[in-house]
Amino acid sequence: MSLPVKNQKKIRSNAQTLSFFYFKYIRVLTDHIDEAEVTKLKKKYWYVFIYSYRKLNLPDFNLKEQVTVVIDLAQGREKIFGKFKKNTRNEIRKTEDMKCLCFSIPDKDEKKSYNFYKKVKVRDKVNPDIREEFKGCLFFNAYFKKTIIVSVSCYSNKSTLRLKHIVSSRKAGVEEGKLAGYATRRIIWEICKYGKSHGYKKLDLAGANLTDPKKAGIAKFKQSFGGDIQTMYTYRYQRKLFTAIKETVGILGKNIN
Repeated sequence: MSLPVKNQKKIRSNAQTLSFFYFKYIRVLTDHIDEAEVTKLKKKYWYVFIYSYRKLNLPDFNLKEQVTVVIDLAQGREKIFGKFKKNTRNEIRKTEDMKCLCFSIPDKDEKKSYNFYKKVKVRDKVNPDIREEFKGCLFFNAYFKKTIIVSVSCYSNKSTLRLKHIVSSRKAGVEEGKLAGYATRRIIWEICKYGKSHGYKKLDLAGANLTDPKKAGIAKFKQSFGGDIQTMYTYRYQRKLFTAIKETVGILGKNIN
């Protein structure tokens, strides 16, 4: 049975509609989508990527399950902040007295934000996502002496903010690296406040791998904000030609997620 028309409109407004030249693709962050709607998406787009907080019956899609950390923004500010680890709260408070730091919440300079992200990825020898992948994303940045040292990008579906990337200049030097660590925690807190004041219901800190020792640091970082551990289901469907396109983009040093 198809969803009511008003719900179908809501689903479409939740989507990040993208394109790589002629080839259109879509990313959806949702709890509510049915098979009829998915069939429409498959016919219209070369690549369909669905983030869902509920398991769906989508046989033509590649399914991957991951653990994520979700902060409930329906709580009061004091309760949200009170759930942060003590060290996390202390580091956030330290930044309030650091006049050398300033925060842009959100930052309207998308070009500068993307260029910083790309620079960090190239430094780390990782293919950066193409610019189109950030269409409609929000950037939350920290500046040290008028230079970006941390940038956090987020997807948005009107009710949920979900982190896309966290990049920083932590490897640039001792002083700047330490400040970047403090500033990153401050930005997460600023995103919580921004999300709450703009009607968002939750902040999804994205993947937290609890089993891989190599990723223990980022998992510990995300858990320090006291969110709930949830399972995220990601579904991917792509036509063969788009698979070849993604592989070619990778060879050229870029990435389509």
